[in-house]
Amino acid sequence: MIRIILNDLWLDIKKNFLSILIYFIIYCIGMSMIVHITLLQYLGDMVRPDGTYPQAALDHFFSSDSSGIILLSAASAAAIILLWVLLEKMPIRLSRPLYVCAAGEKEKMKYLRLHLMIKVILSIVFTYILLRYVVIGQFFVSQNWTEILVQLSLWFFLLIDLNLRTDPGNRKEALIAEPDIVSEKSSEVIAGVYWFALLLLEIIIFYSLAAARITWTWWIFLIWCIAFAVNILLAKYCITPVLSYMLSYEKIYYPIPDKKE
Repeated sequence: MIRIILNDLWLDIKKNFLSILIYFIIYCIGMSMIVHITLLQYLGDMVRPDGTYPQAALDHFFSSDSSGIILLSAASAAAIILLWVLLEKMPIRLSRPLYVCAAGEKEKMKYLRLHLMIKVILSIVFTYILLRYVVIGQFFVSQNWTEILVQLSLWFFLLIDLNLRTDPGNRKEALIAEPDIVSEKSSEVIAGVYWFALLLLEIIIFYSLAAARITWTWWIFLIWCIAFAVNILLAKYCITPVLSYMLSYEKIYYPIPDKKE
């Protein structure tokens, strides 16, 4: 199954390679310029001959200076936009042979959940490498383990939500030709709009607290635990219904009658 999923993802990348490359280059050039100008202003006297900065100086800048957190927040926000654009081109889909083979719904759901899990893991690795090694040289806002745990959890839920996009099939064409036969994907709307908005609000609050240098207490951590409990419930509410929608070929590829001249 993993090999099939990775092959499908690779086909999506090859199909949209040019647009993916353009978006990636725009992000890297734009953020690199902003990061370079900011670091040159604050750490100009520490720059090495090769244009890099000592890791200790970077860690100190991002852990003790509000400007560093604001810069990291801006890079993270731009990364979210980049991921939103890229992942839209790589929706979760059930391979067409699985629609006609003897596999039952249980096996198909296992495939779809594995597809989602692999995409989330790859997205986490991509985001970490992008921020840590390509653009800004930093990912975590603090060395405090509670803040690290909260930040990782926020990114984990956000990447689940961003990856929870299913194959649109011929839905757009069906809405034009036969709008009455197209069913609403309410769970995907909840995940793509309401849950996404909630996660963005939580991320804004988290990075704002980091920039304000708020001292973390167990009460703050407890509040975040409550927020994550809500996210877990929303994930449970959205994931299975959204993936279940993919089980029916007719709900993805609607039977549109040919137009007669």
